[in-house]
Amino acid sequence: MLRHPDALSPIADFTRPRFLNVLPDTEVHDAERVLLCTGKIGHELRMERQRRVKAGDKEKEQGERTAIVFLEQLYPFPEQELAAVLAQHPQAREVVWVQEEPANQGALFYVMPRLRRVVRPTSVRSVKRSASASPATGSSKAHELEQKTLVTMAFEA
Repeated sequence: MLRHPDALSPIADFTRPRFLNVLPDTEVHDAERVLLCTGKIGHELRMERQRRVKAGDKEKEQGERTAIVFLEQLYPFPEQELAAVLAQHPQAREVVWVQEEPANQGALFYVMPRLRRVVRPTSVRSVKRSASASPATGSSKAHELEQKTLVTMAFEA
């Protein structure tokens, strides 16, 4: 991601008085589903959304109604900033934490209780790999398939 176009920031972002703990989605307004994530998976979710918007009717609708929000800081958990960003989507029926790490790794167990407190009474679920003793499968083909499944599940109910 070092030189990836999605990882670039406009010069104006460097003039802000402080770091943004939560990056809102500026492309989708009043979403029905909000995907929350950190890091590289967020960029993959954005690419999938772009693909869906260009695709057929059902996929286009899913893409247009899904916001992708980045949590840039997990500790201390940015409850107020996140609540403010989620307030931009009052029609959201579901908030989804998406991580590419297995269920027993990554930020899942830290984020979920805090997320439920912030979004109450909205439904919260997570999309992640199955629990595993290792962070990777060891096979590039298996990883590719898992990653594609993970991204697809994030957009589908």
